[in-house]
Amino acid sequence: MTQILLILAPIFFALIVLGTNVSVRNIFTIVFVTLLAVVSLMNFISFDIPIEISTPHYFHSIFVFLDFLLLMYFFWQGVVKKNSYVSLFALIQIILYAVVLILTPSLMSSDILVDKVSSIMYLVINIIGGIIIIYALKYIESEDFTRFKKNAFIALLFLFLSVMNFIVSTNNIEVFFLLFELTTLFSYILIAYRKDETSLLNALQALWMNQIGGVAILLALIVSITQYETVYFDILIKNIDTAYLLPIVLLVIAAFVKGASIPFDKWLLGAMVAPTPVSAILHSATMVKIAPYLMLKLAPAMSGFVSVTVTLIGTFVFFTASLLALSKDYFKEILGLSTIALLALMMSLAAVGTPEAIEACLVLIVFHAISKALLFFQAGILEKSFHLKYVNDINGLINHSPLVVFFILIGFASLTLPPFGVFIAKFMAIESLSNEIVKNPLYAFALVFIALGSVFLTLLYFKVVTKLFAKDVDAKARHVEISAYYTVPSAILVIFLVLGIYISFDLNLLSGAEIIVPVILIAVVPLLFATLLFKNAHRVKEYNCGEKDEIKLSMYYFHMPKYIQKAIIITAILGMWILVIGVLI
Repeated sequence: MTQILLILAPIFFALIVLGTNVSVRNIFTIVFVTLLAVVSLMNFISFDIPIEISTPHYFHSIFVFLDFLLLMYFFWQGVVKKNSYVSLFALIQIILYAVVLILTPSLMSSDILVDKVSSIMYLVINIIGGIIIIYALKYIESEDFTRFKKNAFIALLFLFLSVMNFIVSTNNIEVFFLLFELTTLFSYILIAYRKDETSLLNALQALWMNQIGGVAILLALIVSITQYETVYFDILIKNIDTAYLLPIVLLVIAAFVKGASIPFDKWLLGAMVAPTPVSAILHSATMVKIAPYLMLKLAPAMSGFVSVTVTLIGTFVFFTASLLALSKDYFKEILGLSTIALLALMMSLAAVGTPEAIEACLVLIVFHAISKALLFFQAGILEKSFHLKYVNDINGLINHSPLVVFFILIGFASLTLPPFGVFIAKFMAIESLSNEIVKNPLYAFALVFIALGSVFLTLLYFKVVTKLFAKDVDAKARHVEISAYYTVPSAILVIFLVLGIYISFDLNLLSGAEIIVPVILIAVVPLLFATLLFKNAHRVKEYNCGEKDEIKLSMYYFHMPKYIQKAIIITAILGMWILVIGVLI
């Protein structure tokens, strides 16, 4: 079966690339990525009905062994690295997992359950993730690592694809916990890959914060076994009592943790010190999509109270994270905050649970992955080819690399403006929530948060574009060689974005005018800069005797006082406590 192939094949690929030279590794990687993309596409096209598979009993013993081994490793890392949070949460998980094993559930089901959402996730994981691995082939060669460590980096990314394919296929919450913590392990290893002090500290922060999600899953397992006698998603959701939704809410908390929603955002923002392919594949395009995927899985079991509360929390995070992004200058941090914002919006839409909201969520998952991968690719190019990390330093980039400027422009436009997929998804979100206001007026607040957050993301686009086209007339254009391993993956992602526009037109989501007019408007800004009459002239004021007048184009910022940032965190924490307490009483 293609589903099993997608889980096992990347492990085989990882072992092969581990011991090869650069040329062979690159050829094999491109072939392997192509195979995974083809298989996932075939699975999507031929998908008809949900697929259920039961694993042999001895597999469960292997999973138990791996669970304890992983948790013991986390505990050991906390002791060795002298981080009490890591050790504490690992110890709590060891105890809770032992309780889970003592409590034997009676209701059994299939360990693997692949539905339409899973098949869409395969596309994101294997096609977008695979393109990121190809990009990483060149990127990792510029790092000061040994040959084995460079190959191990690519191997780890393949292993990560295997775990991701498995996690969107499993129906067993106990197995889901193991895979959830394996993604935490990948984050920890890859954030710390450069082994400098900052990387190690941020990796430890990601480790202990993500373990909070693991604790929540284990508590959900214990409640599910004691109250519903099962460790399976389908049985839990089918038999859920709307008066006792605690296991659902605990799984929702785990989703908030993995999706880096405020107040758990620090781990994802700290992860931006990792090599750029790590930021792209783990912390933006694929791994964090576990959060909205889990919400989509739980949506049928959410009651009115849970649905509304999760929606309000998510849209509040979308609004505040978008605003916070405007106050930042570090390019990858801006991308990280916009990821946090859009992940929260995805989770909100999944919680609404209507067919329209779920469709909007899936559109957002797919096109956010494409856009963010494209933007992180350019962040890596800026870092490696131009030695730039801050938006305020990219003046004159148009002089040196119009192609990179084009990719950044398309990347930000695709996140904020029509006729791209993310904008369509946000429009669909507003439409779906508008229909829900009749049932519950509190959805009006969610609509306001979405509207404001969308405005802030649009301002973010113009903030970056302003700097991209700021030309220094004294700077001489210099040719910077950019590898095809960078430009070709970027071009493929742009093609995907254009294909998304065509699909939107074909499905009547947009009319011809709604596509053509925004595209013309998007093109106006660069054309104005390119054709400005006095683009090569110096500005000289009257009575300056010919001296040049210094002009510095600055960006606008929204200064966020510390007390407001604390208020945002407190509000988010309060919302989650209301969610938990609400289902208890």
